[in-house]
Amino acid sequence: MTQLSRFGKITKLDVRSIRLKQVTRFYMKGSALAGTLRGGPLGLETEIAVESDEPPEKIRHLIKMGEQTCFTLQSLIHPVPVKTRATLNGHPLDLESDESSASGRE
Repeated sequence: MTQLSRFGKITKLDVRSIRLKQVTRFYMKGSALAGTLRGGPLGLETEIAVESDEPPEKIRHLIKMGEQTCFTLQSLIHPVPVKTRATLNGHPLDLESDESSASGRE
């Protein structure tokens, strides 16, 4: 939500200060040794403290625009395609191969 101060400047709002606190909660379950370890999100909580003489409706609009233009928040709300590429010793590593073919043994 770093877009808050940016949007405030663009719209020329008189905001003395904006303090933001975000807490993201995650979980881990399964076993690393068994290859079943998984992690994921549990939630995102945001607290915003604004100091301003602007009317509440303008501050509500500021916060809404901050949410709508926050790249991280929008990526959580609307998941995006993810692609992972890796190299091993400078050579491409096929992440879809099983362990025996990845090591050159079959």
